[in-house]
Formats: sequence, C-alpha cells, structure tokens
Amino acid sequence: MVAPDRDKLRRAFRTAVPRTAPAAAEAAPAPPPTAAAPDLRAFLQQRAERFRAPARPVVELPPGAEQHGAHGVFWRRELRYPRAHVHGRCVLGSAWRLDGARLAALAKDPMFADLDPRQCLFVDTETTGLAGGAGTVVFAYGLGFVDGDDFVLEQLFLRDFGEEPAVLQHVAARLRERPVQVTFVGKSYDRHRIAARMAVHKVRAPVLTAPHLDLYHLTRRAHGKALPDTRLGTVERHLLGLSRDCDLPGSEAPAAFLAWIRDRTGPIDRVLEHNRLDVLSLAALLGFLAGDAAPAAS
Repeated sequence: MVAPDRDKLRRAFRTAVPRTAPAAAEAAPAPPPTAAAPDLRAFLQQRAERFRAPARPVVELPPGAEQHGAHGVFWRRELRYPRAHVHGRCVLGSAWRLDGARLAALAKDPMFADLDPRQCLFVDTETTGLAGGAGTVVFAYGLGFVDGDDFVLEQLFLRDFGEEPAVLQHVAARLRERPVQVTFVGKSYDRHRIAARMAVHKVRAPVLTAPHLDLYHLTRRAHGKALPDTRLGTVERHLLGLSRDCDLPGSEAPAAFLAWIRDRTGPIDRVLEHNRLDVLSLAALLGFLAGDAAPAAS
C-alpha cells in the first residue's frame, strides 16, 4: 500500500502544518515534586467514619415481669383498668352489660344473645409478617378480659424464640378459661397464626373451634355505609373518638422485632404500645356496638 501524501491531504482539508516539537534539551522544565500521596487505606477509613450511621440506643421493654411456668420462663406485663376508664370517648364499662338481642343480630348468630362478657378473651397479635404458614411467628400477644370491676390487659412477648412454647401454653390456658374470642379481623388472620404456631409446638387449644366474635364484621353491618372504610384506625377515629398520635404502624412491627432480637435496638416499646391500644379498642368497640347504651346503627 502506497503511503498517502500528507501535504496534499493538508491542502485538501486546509489544515495547518503542525509545529515541530521542541528538542529534548529545550523542553519545558519539570514541575517541582509534590508532597507524597496520602495513604489510601487511611483515606478510605476516614471516609467510612464520616458516613457511618451513629449507634442506635438499646430499647428497653416496658415494666413487666418474668413468668415462670411448667414449660419455661417468658415475659409478661399486666395492666388493670377500672370499668370507668375512658378510651377515646367510650367507657370500657359499656362492655360489661351487653344488649344480647342486638349483639346476636349484628353477629348473625343467636348463640351470642346470652353472651356473658366474662367469657370473652379480647385477642390481638403482632407477627413477623402477613404471610401465613408455620414460618410466621407471633412474637407478641395482647389478651384482655373482665375480672370483677377491672379490665385486665395482659401482654406476652418473645424475648427469645426459645420462650415460644411457654407463651403458647399460657395463651392456651387463657383460651380454655374464656372460650369466646373477640378480635378485629381475627377470624381470617389472628386465630390462624396462633393455630399454626400451636401446631408447630404441639399445643392443644380451641383456637379455631371456639366461638369467635369478629368486630370487623359487626362494624361493617352497623356502620359500614357511614364510614369511608372499616380499618381499625378509621373506626377508632369515627366511632370511638380516638386519634393515635405518633403511633407505630403495624406494618413496621416485624422489622422492629427483628432488629430488637438482633441487637436490642428495634422500637419494640412502640410495638407494644400499639398492641395495648388495639386491645383497649376491642373492648371499647364491643361496648359501643352492643352495650346497653349503644347508639343506633347508621
């Protein structure tokens, strides 16, 4: 191949003739030496320190006590409320005297016409996820029941997965003492999660076969047309007059629990506060829907 004539190409494209590079002896002097480059490892460590998140404080459980049973030790908290206690704008004592005919009509089951509130176990759970099956662990139970003139709210919490058999045995004992479960969406959620965990640990309890009063369905029948929706938060605001400030959403409870189990930093105190309010709302809502002074359906 014949080498192209560079001069002809430059004339054709009208480009200037490049200057001849200066001789090595006439080259510009070299720049003065700079300071030594910083150590790369030290630089990266400093950078990591700047962006490292500050250590989160350890979260303590609310005041409670260790419960010693035949099947082990677990954490239990007991709170008592007088029947005059006001939750939102509702008095808990409204659930002490029920209008049996109204309750049976709302529940569409005549067996609730003679319901004694002392038979009721108000149940709310916190779980590691919404999916079903044995892999979803119930890590906190809120149990409420009438004891004389008091409403007892009992919270059980798994400080460690090894405490679950003892917790389940305690829940089973409560279910046998008070066989009517009162929940909100519990027929399709809570009782199945509890039953799955009991099946794993071979604990027997009437969690699926006992009478079940799901206040979600009663609320829809009595006030569904007047409410924008029948989620518990909406029901609390519109019917019970309760507005939760700084409440931790239930969707964040699984992450809070897993962080607490890992390094004790998850906001499990806020999860238990959310659970406490849920159980009180169950008792207040039963009184609102079917107590002697319950308002007419919308």
